[in-house]
Amino acid sequence: MSPILDGRLLDERKTALLVKVAQLYYEEDMGQEAIARSIGLSRPYVSRLLTEAKEMGIIQFRIIDPLKGESDLERKLRAGTNLEKVIVAPVTQKTSHMHSVSRKAVDYLEEVVENGDVIGFSWGNTIHSVTGLLSQGQRFPEVVAAQLCGGISNLEHNIYCFEIARNFARAWEAKPYVLTCPAVVSSSRLKEAFLSDYDINRVMTYGYDSNIALLALGTFGLQSAVYRAGYLNEKEIATLTEKGAVGDICTHVINANGQICDPELDARTMAVPLDIIRKKKTRIGVACGESRVECICAAIRAEIINVLIIDEETAGYVIERLK
Repeated sequence: MSPILDGRLLDERKTALLVKVAQLYYEEDMGQEAIARSIGLSRPYVSRLLTEAKEMGIIQFRIIDPLKGESDLERKLRAGTNLEKVIVAPVTQKTSHMHSVSRKAVDYLEEVVENGDVIGFSWGNTIHSVTGLLSQGQRFPEVVAAQLCGGISNLEHNIYCFEIARNFARAWEAKPYVLTCPAVVSSSRLKEAFLSDYDINRVMTYGYDSNIALLALGTFGLQSAVYRAGYLNEKEIATLTEKGAVGDICTHVINANGQICDPELDARTMAVPLDIIRKKKTRIGVACGESRVECICAAIRAEIINVLIIDEETAGYVIERLK
């Protein structure tokens, strides 16, 4: 069977030649002229083969800057918190804040992930943006990517559950799992019924077992994803706001201290519990925008996240709010 790379069917003999030339050049430290003589090709053709191997992702480079450390802004934001890592994306006119933050999140995720890890992810625009930038040169076929919270309810409002899972599978060949149930159901009894389903229970189990959590830090109110997706109505939003709601993480609505805002609502929420998420080894919060500042601060105070990836402008707001 011919090999496949990024969905393309490759010529087996040509692929073997590309790999051999790349190995001789980079692993055996042979020059292009020596390679050409050893396999009976011209030096210009060897050069073209190396270029083609780079373009196909057979040859990949990783640049390590030994002088790189925390910026002053990252250090200032991490100081006085239990965050283990803060990454601040620079704001430029060429790219959106979301793209800059997503790019930083991808760089960090691909730095820490190992084959065999289980990544739990939340849904929404932010995580969709991050996973859409995953490098297709990486291969993690033993990685499991599992949705941490339900999300299939109102298809009129796309919250990217399937797309996020598909991004992990397409980029890394990871094993994707989606929770095919609503984010919030009408009763705790109905929640138990959903959890008794084999497929839903299996995905939820992966979520419980995940060692990496990739989390959006959501705003709250009529602009929030949980409202726009139809899980909460205006009256419920108003009631939760009176109770101190500032945002949601994996559809768990939280107050300024990062505590569950309404236990009854949370008992009907189809998601891995916040206390379980808080115990995971790597808990990556990704966010940008002033509207998310309260939720970011709550996640920091409650140690729901231990890695924060954020843009420069939002970082400034968070530092002021945490004072």
